[in-house]
Amino acid sequence: GFMNASDRFEVMAEKFYKETGIMAPGKDCSAGFSEHDYSERVEAWKAWVENFYSELFAKNFALPE
Repeated sequence: GFMNASDRFEVMAEKFYKETGIMAPGKDCSAGFSEHDYSERVEAWKAWVENFYSELFAKNFALPE
């Protein structure tokens, strides 16, 4: 079915957490829960998202050689 931007974020945030053990920025995280500060979460998320899209495009949208 159709996934809106919020649905996609939730799926990606869950995958990110399972792979890294870090809560995605934008997800509620109680102060005592995370050993990562917000800036660390943002940097990890940015790197993970870049890799996620690189893999997605490599698999699905390969440019002709």
